Amino acid sequence: MSSHKAKVSWEAICKPKQEGGLGLRSLKEANDVCCLKLIWRIASHGDSLWVKWLETYLLKQKSFWSIKSNTVLGSWIWKKLLKYRGVAKKFCKVEVKNGNSTSFWYDNWSTLGRLVDVVGERGVIDLGIQRGMSVAEAWHSRRSRRHRTEALNQIENVLAVSKQNRTEAVDIVLWRGRNDMYRPQFSTRDTWNHIRTTTNKVAWHRGIWFTHATPKFSFCLWLAVLNRLSTGDRMARWNVRSSVACVFCNHCMETRDHLFFTCVYASEIWTATAKNLLKARYTTDWQTLITIVSEMQRNRVESFLLRYALQASVYTIWRERNGRKHGEKPNSATRLIGWIDKQIRNNLSSIRIMGDRRYEEGLQIWFASRV
Repeated sequence: MSSHKAKVSWEAICKPKQEGGLGLRSLKEANDVCCLKLIWRIASHGDSLWVKWLETYLLKQKSFWSIKSNTVLGSWIWKKLLKYRGVAKKFCKVEVKNGNSTSFWYDNWSTLGRLVDVVGERGVIDLGIQRGMSVAEAWHSRRSRRHRTEALNQIENVLAVSKQNRTEAVDIVLWRGRNDMYRPQFSTRDTWNHIRTTTNKVAWHRGIWFTHATPKFSFCLWLAVLNRLSTGDRMARWNVRSSVACVFCNHCMETRDHLFFTCVYASEIWTATAKNLLKARYTTDWQTLITIVSEMQRNRVESFLLRYALQASVYTIWRERNGRKHGEKPNSATRLIGWIDKQIRNNLSSIRIMGDRRYEEGLQIWFASRV
């Protein structure tokens, strides 16, 4: 596929639907999350055979965080995981209990963060605690003393407090989740939300992605909202010789807002379909319509009918437009109105068969709007 002809960028497509995308996951982001999950299993000393093998043959009683990145041991995936430690450090913490499984220098267990990052390799020598020691070993291997460096004194205080609060329970490895809260389990969704670039939510997603919507209708409307349909004005940017006139009225330039529903032909279809649903709020203005269908409305059934009518109308008009562009026999507005009516009735009947009683009065309201 040529990226130069894409209607919407992959970056936009891979956003959640609430942020204006299609809700697809970027392969890079998915791979990042999978690597972080493997690191979580290593850090939390999982019971899997894979983790036990790593601890026996690659870690050899060392902390995962202390292994050198240029090690010659292990496969390519192991070396890949070592490179992800910079990201994983922001997620992983340890709640010290008995201190036996927590690395004093390399685990993030104190309020100061990873202690080796606080004082560096020189601090390891000055403090007199060996690199491979656990927190429990640090409690018993030496006496507390005062130092000339404030950072070392802070570490002494943190160590003393943790010793006072020690228990017989095992240490708990925590992972950053929703609302930056650390929990003793890994959440794929929360981790993905932390590593991806988030954008503001868009109100119009409610008018596109809703229960019992038809996917191809939703997709067409999504493109229309983003103004990424290949309308005449957009095609003129790619090919100056292309026709920009509306295929329905042959008077105005074909734009998104003209096609939905300023054009006389399209306006006739929209009026017959939605005027009695919108009542006093009836309009053919595109932006106003998107605002209306995006609102949180009290009546679930009327809201569904209006949103579905808009989707079906946009899809039907766009399909008819493409058919005429490619030389197919034109259909009258009356015929398209009948096709939209049939789609809505069929969908309501399907909902009833599926047993969703929330839309029980849908057909009654729809038939009443046909009068």
